[in-house]
Amino acid sequence: MTSRLAVALLSIVLATTWASAQTYTITDIGVLKGDNESSGFFVNNLGEVVGCSDTKNPEGYPCTGLVSGQHAFSWTASGGMKDLGTLSGATVSGAIGVNDSGTVVGYSNVKGQIATNFNAVQWSSSGAITNLGTLWGGSSSAAFQINSAGEVAGDSFLSSGVVNATSWTSKKIKNLGALSKAIFTAGLAINDNGYVVGESVFGYGPPFTSHGFQHNGSTMKDLGTLTGGVTSMANAINTAGVIAGQSDGTSTKGHWHAVTWNSAGKIQDLGVIPGGNYSIAFGINDSSVVVGYGNLSNNAAHAMVWTSTGGMKDLNSLIPAGSGWVLINANSINNVGQITGYGTKGGNNHAFLLTPVN
Repeated sequence: MTSRLAVALLSIVLATTWASAQTYTITDIGVLKGDNESSGFFVNNLGEVVGCSDTKNPEGYPCTGLVSGQHAFSWTASGGMKDLGTLSGATVSGAIGVNDSGTVVGYSNVKGQIATNFNAVQWSSSGAITNLGTLWGGSSSAAFQINSAGEVAGDSFLSSGVVNATSWTSKKIKNLGALSKAIFTAGLAINDNGYVVGESVFGYGPPFTSHGFQHNGSTMKDLGTLTGGVTSMANAINTAGVIAGQSDGTSTKGHWHAVTWNSAGKIQDLGVIPGGNYSIAFGINDSSVVVGYGNLSNNAAHAMVWTSTGGMKDLNSLIPAGSGWVLINANSINNVGQITGYGTKGGNNHAFLLTPVN
């Protein structure tokens, strides 16, 4: 009875905190030596951030994977930013996921291949890099997330040029397949139960058409879209099986809206930042707090956070005034509530870590 009461009281406290708008301190993750841009892609439950560091490019956002010299990094509050490097003789890498044991996954290009042919890689907690390879005959692959058991989700080309979702267990690759008639399928996230979520693309259009999916270890389920929609993507999944991503639909008037699917597969429209008309969800934690980005009335992209009690809020309204930051995108949130992504500061994009003020 005591433990149940404690949980109930904690839930009330958390709900009250979110209703009154959680605020955050902000930490500049910085850049690797010689760079001026960076982005944080994932934060584990210990506050370790991984991402990539790069030089400024014409696209206006960091880490396109097209500029020689882009390197994966790992950052901790005690150790700062560490260059994870690339496969031997390669020039580009990016870190996209990290588990609580400090094992990092992502991609690197390969010496002797065209610069944009990447292979999925894994870095051990000591920094040793392993090429996870591709499906048979494939020219490229990528690893997007790793769970606490060391299982990895990603994708790989086939010899036919089609891309299928993949997983790696003990560094051995498995073809998870695709939804029917898909031409490109990626496993973008994996939870501690081994469930993989992602997207299957049917056509690049216009209109672009795709559906989010969930793979439970044996079968792939089509998650569908909001009513009347033609596109959805599943970008993250928490331990309870709640999935975050985006979809269009009749009600979204041709734009993507951030959505969640509950463990039964029911989709929910999370709406938009007040004044905006689109939003995308990239991360979700075990409290089902969702992060991503959306636009304002002037179409500027701003990082957002969504909770069931507070709805969607512009993260820029929840950091100290006069910080000099404009938070553009939030990619990941851990179970402590820390958030990473990137924003502009001093005219350049930098990775950030937000920490809740309790």
